[in-house]
Amino acid sequence: MTIAFLRATGPWFVIAETGQSKLRGALCTGSRVNRAVSFVCAALFVLAGSVAAQAHQERVILALTEGGCTVRLEADDQSRTLRLRILPEAPDCRFSKTAMQTVLTAAFARIEPPKLGGSYSSLFLGRLIDYPWLSEHLALAASSDPRWNKRTGRPVSMELHAYVKAMLTRSAVKAQFEETFGKSGYRVAAVTVEKVLVGRRGDVPMHAGDTFSGKVPFDAMVWLILETWKPGDLDGVRHGVHPFRTDWRQKDPPRPGP
Repeated sequence: MTIAFLRATGPWFVIAETGQSKLRGALCTGSRVNRAVSFVCAALFVLAGSVAAQAHQERVILALTEGGCTVRLEADDQSRTLRLRILPEAPDCRFSKTAMQTVLTAAFARIEPPKLGGSYSSLFLGRLIDYPWLSEHLALAASSDPRWNKRTGRPVSMELHAYVKAMLTRSAVKAQFEETFGKSGYRVAAVTVEKVLVGRRGDVPMHAGDTFSGKVPFDAMVWLILETWKPGDLDGVRHGVHPFRTDWRQKDPPRPGP
């Protein structure tokens, strides 16, 4: 007799086999599947998907509503990643830098549940265009940068994504986040981007001035790569020793889904 059951392997669940039958090869596939066995297989796969989805559910640490938007920080304790999620509550959803910093400051300082626990490898921002002041910063910086060709809408010599990463790694951008981390020990080690969009002045949110022309980058999917120091490493900082974790350089950090 063969008994099918679910076996957890990390975040995934697979159908395991007992006895002499090959469950997936003989029971759930092929032309001899009867109704009873088909029903059992379908039920097992549905259950597996449901449990796996729950395993990836992110915890909401803190939320704030402003300008027709709800801004919330979520933590995925399995992948050890954070996400700043923007939920439009109205068609004209716009939120400010102050609102973003308020949520992050309160979340990283929170000592009562729900709170952050352990260390996290990255903070996923989503689309840069959802942060109008950052989108505008990128567009204006590129428009006056000799390394950017406004006619072609491409860097003069760099790859497009590498260029945007370099622009968003500037201290003026990183400081907006690092000053909210408080005593948590986090800092922004690097920035990762995907799906960079290039457009004209009218594509840049909240930009009403006529200060540039041509094509500039204004949107991308953005991850902030985080690093932390260990207790007692502050003395190392004062003496010029770099105490921060560098394991993110060996492999890409886990990334939450959209």
